[in-house]
Amino acid sequence: MARSNFRISHLTIIAITFLLTFTISWNVAAQKTLSSLSGRVIDADGKPVAGLKLAIKPVKFSIGINRDLKQCTPFPSWLRVVTDSEGRFSFHNIDPVSSQFTMFPEHGSDYEIISVGIGDLTIYSTAYRQNFPIWFGKLTFSVEPGEHLENVIVNVKAPRMRIRGRVLSEDGIPIANEQFWLTVVSFRPSPSGRGGGGGSSGKNVKTDNQGYFVTYYPRGHREYTLKVAYQGMFAQSEKITLEAGERHDDLVFILKNIARKKAREAVWIVNPANGNAYKKIQCNSRDDAKAKAEAENAYLVAINDEAEQEWLEELFSYKTFFWIGLNLSEDETSWQWDNGQPLIYTNWRTGLKPADEETVAVALEFSAKRWVVIGPKSPFLPAVKHAILEKDKIDMPTPKGIK
Repeated sequence: MARSNFRISHLTIIAITFLLTFTISWNVAAQKTLSSLSGRVIDADGKPVAGLKLAIKPVKFSIGINRDLKQCTPFPSWLRVVTDSEGRFSFHNIDPVSSQFTMFPEHGSDYEIISVGIGDLTIYSTAYRQNFPIWFGKLTFSVEPGEHLENVIVNVKAPRMRIRGRVLSEDGIPIANEQFWLTVVSFRPSPSGRGGGGGSSGKNVKTDNQGYFVTYYPRGHREYTLKVAYQGMFAQSEKITLEAGERHDDLVFILKNIARKKAREAVWIVNPANGNAYKKIQCNSRDDAKAKAEAENAYLVAINDEAEQEWLEELFSYKTFFWIGLNLSEDETSWQWDNGQPLIYTNWRTGLKPADEETVAVALEFSAKRWVVIGPKSPFLPAVKHAILEKDKIDMPTPKGIK
């Protein structure tokens, strides 16, 4: 029995020794297949660029309607380094797969890679040239297993005139590595200030792994508005002005679900500040809006203070006109609300009380939601097709189960 135990123990030791030997040999072989890449980053004047964030992005080429070099692994697993004071960098343990030499954020860096020099060979990027697709011209390489490239020279420069933005969901999460539709509306003011020229154009754009994108539409002194559309969600920038050679790198787009917002506006929304409820409706005229309000035991909205005005602006932010309940009294000597309340707060577009002649009623105007008088000859009269209704809290139905 003792002899048998010895033999079993002996075999166990042999098995463990073999396993350790195999593991060590496999690790050595694996290390021999890994590669490295080191060098310096310099600008157009040959000066070192310190503190630049670099990354190696594993990619694979996909063929389809939208050809692209898609990343193979998530961003946290990329090899990343930061250049030192002399612009030097060093990547180790590079897998021998197709990769892109890039910066991060990919579209958020203050530099663009122009070329990479390896010995006597210099490879130039076309990714940021006019009319070139960004995905096509990025520098893609594959290092042979066990190869160690040294003294690589990466040449960078500050981007040319561009607009950079970041796309986020409503809860602040970046829309990463996704394609969306970008519309750029531009306007070129004339030197005399009398009119100008402009237009709009759209294209598919893809965000990077942190939700950034860039566009190179800018051409000289112009005003720009950017619109983002992605899976039924939309966002729009404020108007920005760029002079020739300038960049705008700080746009943030918070996508909002328009269909969900429309559905929300179709029901009564309670203002927690005063307990009253509000709803947007479509109408053919102000009389039609009043009739629809009466049918729901409501009235055209009466705005009694600045807080209520701001709450309505946030809730009904569409670029459209809205009838409100302000009108001239029957004797046409004063302004009052349709529900009989006195006028104690105003928000006129001009900051002044309007003239009374030819007055029909008042609406919230298209953009800033200031109050404007709509007369029978007003060019805006045909455009007022919506109204905001208000219902007192005492008229709101009590939810079931609550007494």
